[in-house]
Amino acid sequence: MLVRKTARCFVEAGLAPVVVVVSSEPAFGDALAGLAVTMVENAHPEDGISSSIAIGLRALPTTTSAALIGVADQPFLTAEAIEALVHAYTAGRIVVPRFGDHRGNPPVFDRRFFSDLMKLRGDRGGQVVVNDHPDAVIEVSLAEAIGDDVDQPEDWPD
Repeated sequence: MLVRKTARCFVEAGLAPVVVVVSSEPAFGDALAGLAVTMVENAHPEDGISSSIAIGLRALPTTTSAALIGVADQPFLTAEAIEALVHAYTAGRIVVPRFGDHRGNPPVFDRRFFSDLMKLRGDRGGQVVVNDHPDAVIEVSLAEAIGDDVDQPEDWPD
C-alpha cells in the first residue's frame, strides 16, 4: 500500500514523531503495522485535507518547532528528498519542494504558521499558507518525477 511506502520514507529520513492521519478504514492500520508512526483518525475525511492537517498538527508535541506535511500519493518520494527539505529548513520559514516548473508536496512549515494552517477549511491545503507568505518561502529543487502523484489507479506507475 502506498501509504506504507510514504510513511516508511518519513521514518527513514529520521523524522520523529511521524504522525499519520487516517480514516477509520482498518486497512490503514494493517498497512502501517510495525512502523514507528503514530496513527490518528480523521473521523470526517469528507471535510477535506484541511481537517487532516489540523488533526495532525494537534497530535504533535507542543515543543515541535516545525512540521513536514506529506501526502500518501507520491510513489517516487524518497527519504533522501525529505532529508533535503529538512536540511533546508530555517526557523521562521517555509520550505517547499520545486519539481521542474511547479511547487508541490511535502512542504515544511515553521511553527509560526501552524495557526494559519489550523484555520484552513475544506480541500484547501498548505499551498494557501505558502501563497500568503511568499517572503518566507525557501524552495528546494528536487527531481521532477518525485512530484508525480497518484490520483486514480491508472496513475500508478508500472
